[in-house]
Amino acid sequence: MKQIIKILSRQVKFACLILTLTCSLSLAKETFYSALESKAEVEKEGGQVLGTAKFVEAKWGNGFLAAEGKDVVAFPVEDRFTKLEEGTVELFVKMGVDAKQMTGEIFFWFTYKRATDAIFLQFDGRKGAGITGMRIKSGGGWHDAYSKPVKWKKGEVHHMAGTWGPDGIKLYLDGELAAEDEFKGGPKQFAKTFSINNVEPEKVGNFASKCIIDEVRLSDHQKKPDELILDPKEFFPVHPKGKTATTWSYLKTQAD
Repeated sequence: MKQIIKILSRQVKFACLILTLTCSLSLAKETFYSALESKAEVEKEGGQVLGTAKFVEAKWGNGFLAAEGKDVVAFPVEDRFTKLEEGTVELFVKMGVDAKQMTGEIFFWFTYKRATDAIFLQFDGRKGAGITGMRIKSGGGWHDAYSKPVKWKKGEVHHMAGTWGPDGIKLYLDGELAAEDEFKGGPKQFAKTFSINNVEPEKVGNFASKCIIDEVRLSDHQKKPDELILDPKEFFPVHPKGKTATTWSYLKTQAD
């Protein structure tokens, strides 16, 4: 009898894990994806392209190069960046210069309701050459997660991700945790737009990165490291391919 109860207990535990997984997959979603292939594609996706509009070879097709001060891709926030209290932004950057030359503020993903709320995924050379950051402004107060200086070289491709939510602010570089902050929230208000590879169109000036940004994704939940999409070839354009099978395999192993 004890053996039967033990087996039933394990089966119930396994069923609860599957139910949790199913609910998680149904509620959490990716709300925005752009491969940044061309000006025409960005505009088809509802975005705008300003400046010299260079879309050049990256690692997975083309990406967007901000070569001059007014170069920017911007999208309306509505239906794309949908959740303030938690989320994930991730992208690939093909370096146009060595990281040690990043001595000012460079913004790869940027949304800013001036004076009150913002999210920046960036290089911030004001803190030191080659320092990357995930920064959130919430109700007028800044919360920052800064990495140690990176040694990335011109021509290299790297993955950057910033997450925020119940686990605090996290900055991941190539899938590894590089910095964190204990703040467990997000901005209080949405801005009208978010920008890629520059600041908002109304403020562009001296923030061109000289880098290429590719494969930008937004999610409405705070991703764990193993959820980050480090190799887009393994996934469908929006939702992870094989994620359910991988998780099922892990859960089945735990239950056996």
